[in-house]
Amino acid sequence: MTEIHEATLARRQQIVAAATATFLRYGYARTTMGDVARAANMSRPTLYAAFPDKEQVFDAVIRGLVETKIAQIRQQLAILPSIAEKLRWACTSWGVEGYELVRANPDARDVFDLGFCAVRDSYDVFEKLVTDILQEQWPRQGAVPALPDAARMLAAAIKGFKDLASDSDELRRMIASLTDMVASQLMAK
Repeated sequence: MTEIHEATLARRQQIVAAATATFLRYGYARTTMGDVARAANMSRPTLYAAFPDKEQVFDAVIRGLVETKIAQIRQQLAILPSIAEKLRWACTSWGVEGYELVRANPDARDVFDLGFCAVRDSYDVFEKLVTDILQEQWPRQGAVPALPDAARMLAAAIKGFKDLASDSDELRRMIASLTDMVASQLMAK
């Protein structure tokens, strides 16, 4: 790797780290490129040389957050013995942290807005993770929905639960009830 490429990569990582904290506090709408430049301790022209617009910075932030979260979830899955525990862990980890972030910083709500491609893609990544979990126990016969459809339903339900829950404890209970129902159906087959 050339020194120039390494410097460019390091600068982009610096920007994404600074932008992550800024977007998570103020959300997409309130964050400006000037805010990101200040947080990254660089000039706006330097920022624009690395990322031509705010949406590209936001995209990199979301993709980085998702990569980190999925890795954390997968690491814990390796030590959980049952499908129920795996589903509960994955779905709770995915849903509750973001819920609590928005409760603490209401402007950050748009960080989870499905109008952004990176946010939509994050659900695809999570659905793939859930599909992998289900694949371990999914019955090979019978009239059951396709694995990706089941994973998509779980992800959509969690998104809806976040809108309906009055607090984190209620959200955890809703997720636990759903994942326990899914796991019990899988084990009954």
